[in-house]
Amino acid sequence: MLRAIIVDDENNALEALKTLLTNYCPQVKIIDTASSVEEAYQKVVTFNPNLLFLDVEMTNGTGFDLLMKFDEPSFKVIFVTGFDQYALNAIKFSAIDYLLKPIDVAELIEAVKKAEKQLNSQDNLGELRNLLSTLNNPRSRKNKIAIPTHKGFEMIEVQDIVRCEASSGYTLIHLLQGKPVMSSRDLKTYHELLEEYDFFRIHDSHVISHFHIQKVLNEDGGVVVLTNDIRLPIARRRKSDFLEWLKGR
Repeated sequence: MLRAIIVDDENNALEALKTLLTNYCPQVKIIDTASSVEEAYQKVVTFNPNLLFLDVEMTNGTGFDLLMKFDEPSFKVIFVTGFDQYALNAIKFSAIDYLLKPIDVAELIEAVKKAEKQLNSQDNLGELRNLLSTLNNPRSRKNKIAIPTHKGFEMIEVQDIVRCEASSGYTLIHLLQGKPVMSSRDLKTYHELLEEYDFFRIHDSHVISHFHIQKVLNEDGGVVVLTNDIRLPIARRRKSDFLEWLKGR
């Protein structure tokens, strides 16, 4: 049984989620609700839930502020949020589940099933630590990104990623050392996640790290030479934007 606390300062949103959980997720017992960071902290300490439905933006703080109060969180988290690109990127980086408002029933059911499956796993602690590290040190190349694979997730430091390559709807993550990692996400996803870490999409098939650029050559319309002497073409329509991007680094 999942023992949940819902944290949201919008009463209508809170009541809507309660109704959805009651109607579609019988394995969830709602033990309490909270509308602020401090109230939520007190109730988590008192009732020891194993699942939090946590709003990101509240009037007197954020869901991240609540998580930072716990050295070793023992609960699973499902974020519930409106569109906030910075928050979403941090959450996606860490492989923590999130639901966008208004909540889709199918996505809610899937997130709850996943939380139930992971209840006895320690993976959640690593996810939360990685999330807090990403939030506390934005743009640090030592931040780790969660790469979903067919076996689960691999945590990889951003500085070790040389390039990302499209592969039939999947993405090959090429690292400084070792074999590439095949991710189940597409290249567009990694472009969006890594853009703030100085990655650029030079071609429909390639996203590269500025940190690993060795040379830019004019031959064959434009070629980038990366660490380990990897040579990649620059798409003609992206070349001028790429050169402007380089000047700003």
